Amino acid sequence: MNNFTILQTKEETQLAIAVHQNAQISNVRLARSKVTTDRPEIAIKDLVSVSMGVKAKQVDGPAGQLLVEVSFRLAGSRKGDQPKNKTAFCVECTFEVTYLLRPEFTPTTEQTKAFKDGNAIFNCWPYCRQYVQETIQRIGYPPLFLPFLRVQTGQRKK
Repeated sequence: MNNFTILQTKEETQLAIAVHQNAQISNVRLARSKVTTDRPEIAIKDLVSVSMGVKAKQVDGPAGQLLVEVSFRLAGSRKGDQPKNKTAFCVECTFEVTYLLRPEFTPTTEQTKAFKDGNAIFNCWPYCRQYVQETIQRIGYPPLFLPFLRVQTGQRKK
């Protein structure tokens, strides 16, 4: 895994920029986490394939703020002589990011969706990288460095 990309259309990028220009990060906090692991001395004997997933959702918050929860899931599956892939480790973490909005700005539903699915994920990525790296080492695995997150404008493939 050498990069992790969020793809947005040109229209989504423009909608997200409208929020970006009228907001600032106030707080980022770890809201929830869960870790499961196999014994590292057994798991690292086999090749481990890593997969990553992310989703974001807006949550209710005070007036003048935009709150977004960004959930990341990183799973390592062993590939060896087992009849099926076995999970070597799984790290799930959800960060809540709070944005203060300019008093005269109220984002539309479309703007909020574009912003949470791009900028909010991008803003939480460094916190996820640090959390995953430290957690993987704490459970006994060698260091795992997550790649850069890239936000790219383009057309989605159908």
